[in-house]
Amino acid sequence: MTARWPVRVALSVLFVASMDAGTVCAQASYRNLDAGFPVRVEDATVTERYALDLDFLNFRYDALSDSRNRFQYEPQVSYGMLPRTEVWVRLPSYYRERTFSPRSGIAGFGVGAMYQFTVETLHVPALALATELFQPVGRDALPSSYSLKALLTRSFSPGRIHLNASIASFAVRTPPSLTITCPGGGPPSSCAGSPLPPLDGPCSIGSQSEPTATFYCAAPQSESLQSEQSALPGDVQNHTHWLLGAGFDKAFPLASTLLVSDIFAEKFEGLGRRTDVTAEIGARHQFKPQIVIDGGIGRHFRGTAYSTFITLGMTLTHSLGRMQ
Repeated sequence: MTARWPVRVALSVLFVASMDAGTVCAQASYRNLDAGFPVRVEDATVTERYALDLDFLNFRYDALSDSRNRFQYEPQVSYGMLPRTEVWVRLPSYYRERTFSPRSGIAGFGVGAMYQFTVETLHVPALALATELFQPVGRDALPSSYSLKALLTRSFSPGRIHLNASIASFAVRTPPSLTITCPGGGPPSSCAGSPLPPLDGPCSIGSQSEPTATFYCAAPQSESLQSEQSALPGDVQNHTHWLLGAGFDKAFPLASTLLVSDIFAEKFEGLGRRTDVTAEIGARHQFKPQIVIDGGIGRHFRGTAYSTFITLGMTLTHSLGRMQ
């Protein structure tokens, strides 16, 4: 028996070395938090170099006020292109209530990147910076929006703490038949950055029958911005969106499961609405070495109106080269 154990160890090492590098690295991908998978706050770590993450089964359901319901499907592809550098592309689509036109379609596409400045050590937290360009598509598409996000992750014995802060631009147009309402639907799960309303923010845009443009965020009309009401039809209004959020997660390695919760505040400036606050809880589970499933539930509990939402997703990780 004494003479056999070195042989067994050598065979075990050869077996592990022969496995696909992507499979080995993917076994810990359940700990990698991206915005919206399943909560808005994410960690300051990037996709491993040469790893391709395919997020093709990501859904969100929003229960808004007045018994209204909305669905969102947002496929996303991310890739570890360079050391500590991740790039992604996302394509959100939506399905809304009957009173909105268009009722369904593709909202646009987002292209972003994140660079991790520091890898977490005993004394230094993980720090990263992310940016995204979101381009709306379709008839009368609005101008592009841009976002910049700073991220920090610090590990402690009970779990990890994440801090996110972002600032972004967004635009609205004032044609004669446009009304902007804010029923309280929170921002979407994929939102690395800050794309435009209606899909990725509390405010929703729809056609109405008023002869003049109205900007109304579920508050008395007197609270709407007078400067917006005086805008000429067809004018594009550019504003700023900001977000501050904190999250906490706890990993259970033997179960390949991560539990996470967060809370974040955000403000769409220039729309006459109060600061929105949302809380979420969720979980990520390594279903197979290369497959992670996630789900979460959230509540927009402060702001102009309230809403509840759930998210479901699955990520397939594949190696396109040697993992480093």
